Amino acid sequence: MLLDRRRINKWAKWVALGLAIVFALSFLLLGVGYGGGAGFNIFNLFGNKSATTTTLASDQRIAALKATLQQNPKDLTTLRALATAYQQSGDLKTAATYLEQVIAIDPSQKDVYLILANIYMSQNVADYSAAATVLNKAISLDPNNADLFLKLGIAQNSLGNSSAALMAWQKYLSLAPNGDMASVIREQVDKLSKLATTTTTTAGSTSSTAGSPSTAGSSTTTS
Repeated sequence: MLLDRRRINKWAKWVALGLAIVFALSFLLLGVGYGGGAGFNIFNLFGNKSATTTTLASDQRIAALKATLQQNPKDLTTLRALATAYQQSGDLKTAATYLEQVIAIDPSQKDVYLILANIYMSQNVADYSAAATVLNKAISLDPNNADLFLKLGIAQNSLGNSSAALMAWQKYLSLAPNGDMASVIREQVDKLSKLATTTTTTAGSTSSTAGSPSTAGSSTTTS
């Protein structure tokens, strides 16, 4: 009987030790033991390797492209690659500077204008004046591109230039009457047209009133 008790006590100690090890591991790996389950996580010791590796690769690529560009500052392929690399890293303003260089070197790069305009019109940049400038340059090269007029209308409308937006969108509808955005733009054109008519009518009425003779200021001469 005494031997059985010793065996039982021995096994109990081993079970208790095993449970303690399991608890300790769960504490380290899962953060058990801290309020809200937001405790220490052993994986945090190693950091986010995926994000770090991606950032490092991006930085290395940009550095390599810059080194190549130093050898030939007018290399359009390298300039566009740098713009893409910065765009992918989220640095849109720097990406825009490289695309501006591409256009300055070779204004015939039609697709670059729209890419650059999209960057300027993005939520993070929101430079609609720069977008309008780029789009007007693009239109001079490609006057039948409906997408350019669509974007120009959006840029001008965002700047508060209703008349310019109206003309751009009317041109878009003439080029792409059945385009993907045609129904939406047609509604906007109707609204802006009504607004322009109301503004013109009000301005005309005000001008007419201002030009009429004042009754109080008139005098009657009797003989």
